[in-house]
Amino acid sequence: MGPIKRLALLLLLLAACAPRPLSPEARYLGASLEGLELSPKPALLLSVRVAFHNPNPFPLPLAAFGARLRVGEVVLPLGQSLPPGDSEALLPVRLTPEEALRTARALLSPEGVEVALEGKTLGQDLTFFRTRLAFPLEPLRVRRAGVNLFLENPNPLPLRVEGRLVLLGQSFSVRADLPARGESRLQITGFRPGLERGTGRLELTLEVPGFFHQNLVLSL
Repeated sequence: MGPIKRLALLLLLLAACAPRPLSPEARYLGASLEGLELSPKPALLLSVRVAFHNPNPFPLPLAAFGARLRVGEVVLPLGQSLPPGDSEALLPVRLTPEEALRTARALLSPEGVEVALEGKTLGQDLTFFRTRLAFPLEPLRVRRAGVNLFLENPNPLPLRVEGRLVLLGQSFSVRADLPARGESRLQITGFRPGLERGTGRLELTLEVPGFFHQNLVLSL
């Protein structure tokens, strides 16, 4: 056997004897709704926080295990390399109406969506964790200040509302663009001074632009 063949055989034997890397561990720490991106196209921004444990004494690429984060119908391949020991990562997820409309709508409802970190090793499927995640919209609050009506938005997303004000048997068109975790004055069409002391209600359609509509009634 020539020297080149002997060297190739030695390398194969060394590779066969090398220990296979141990699979990493992952634990779900939580998630947050970061906001709504309106330009150039609507996108719901989400962050998932994960704790990792790499039991190997060397950096471990997650791609070697086919690691992927699944949020509803959205799959995000993970290409990070884990340092030895414990670490944390904040995984950004971008949901658009074209690719993930059902997921975004479910995420904003009490039903929520399934979130899982999955992978594969030696032909075996891995599930590091699986949970459900929901960010149902919190109710708006109405505030009266003289002839003005203000809507308070406690949600981390900007909202658009349209509808009507029913007051003393009369109906007026209303609309407002509400900032995230802020308030805005309702624009009321045809409202006249002298009606501000009456009792009534707001019949509104609330919209997360590009994603979600919800009807609500607020008493005055």
